[in-house]
Amino acid sequence: MSRESSLKASFMEGFFTSIKFGLTFNFITPFALILGAGNFSIGLLNSLPALVNSIIQLKANEVLKWIGSRVKHITWGILSEAIFLILIGLIFLVPKRFQVETYVFLIIASDIFVSTAVPVWLSLISDTVEKQKYGEYFAWRGKILGFSTLCSSFIAGFFLFIIHNKLTGFVIIFLVAGILRVFSAICQSKMDDVPIKTSEKKDFSYFQFIRRASESNFVKFVLFVSLINFTLCLAAPFFSVYMLKELNFKYSTYTIIISSGALAGLLLMPFWGKLADKYGNVKIIKSTVVLFPFSTAMWLLSKNPVYLIILNAFGGYLWAGFALTVINFIFDAASHEVRTRCASYYNFTVGLFAALGAFSGGWLSTHLPFTIFGSKLLALFFLSAVSTFLVNILMIRSFHEVREAEKIEDKKMMHIVLGIRPILSLGEEILYVKGK
Repeated sequence: MSRESSLKASFMEGFFTSIKFGLTFNFITPFALILGAGNFSIGLLNSLPALVNSIIQLKANEVLKWIGSRVKHITWGILSEAIFLILIGLIFLVPKRFQVETYVFLIIASDIFVSTAVPVWLSLISDTVEKQKYGEYFAWRGKILGFSTLCSSFIAGFFLFIIHNKLTGFVIIFLVAGILRVFSAICQSKMDDVPIKTSEKKDFSYFQFIRRASESNFVKFVLFVSLINFTLCLAAPFFSVYMLKELNFKYSTYTIIISSGALAGLLLMPFWGKLADKYGNVKIIKSTVVLFPFSTAMWLLSKNPVYLIILNAFGGYLWAGFALTVINFIFDAASHEVRTRCASYYNFTVGLFAALGAFSGGWLSTHLPFTIFGSKLLALFFLSAVSTFLVNILMIRSFHEVREAEKIEDKKMMHIVLGIRPILSLGEEILYVKGK
């Protein structure tokens, strides 16, 4: 099979996955609220799946060796997720008093097997795409698939807005998502199973990996990203709760606000890709995380839906750059032979810290000793922003770029990221002309 046909199969798998993602991701918490979940249950819903999945990913390399094929490993993982999504769609058959617990269990189960396939997929796609085109390719792929996610998210939100019985609406959405995952598995199975060379000498345990934190650039990167995810996940699961419960937004308003972030990231993904290819991934990572605390804290300033649309668009723009360059950095930093293992260790560590953040956020959302404007959730958002700021101060200089890239000052990069570089350039030209 040619590289082109394999990439086409992967793209079609991603297409169906992106639609499924748009139908479900932003509506997992709202579905739980419909079933009667409280803030602590929302914290568990966002922490337990991440915790279980991160632990499972430690075994990704062993599972891959047992299956013997990266394509089969990923395909069976996708099919398992499809089954559990369909079961979630049948949750109305469960007695009401057990529905929240069953829902949390099924959300966890839907990701258990597919989670081991994530580092395997990263390994396979990195061996399929030409290395010098990582930034360009993944930005292009992200833009197209992101548009599919955005459209399906709008459709799901509009559907929930117009349907009278919200539980029925969620049931239909998750059933459709499960069916789409079956199509994803079919497309994935058509990818070329690029042979991977392994060496027993390059096998190392997770604890051996972590013990190299003082000397390994990659391990320092993993710890930094993990701590950032911990601080962000203190608040992340509760933006939906804040909008739907405290601000009482309709699903239509909620969907528009949430989708603004995806739209901004989608439209500007090519910008991030070109910037990363030119200046390196680390410059983008550090420029975006510096702004994360502000994008979180600014939720305290207004309840106006238009303001929140703009704010969430800004957050989505930053997250798109961060997410793209984090993946690219893993591809660059981990060699072919150990990429699956390094990706699984990365995903375990980040997932563990994200789970701890979500669990802590769930507890703090009801136990914080203070409020902001009468809201414990706004107080939680503020705490998240301060924590992210502190991680930046302590660790942002702990890791460095691993490939050749054009040099640029941090100040100039920040001007580009904030979109004020063209304005500054125009001002310099005007001053230069006047000086003459």
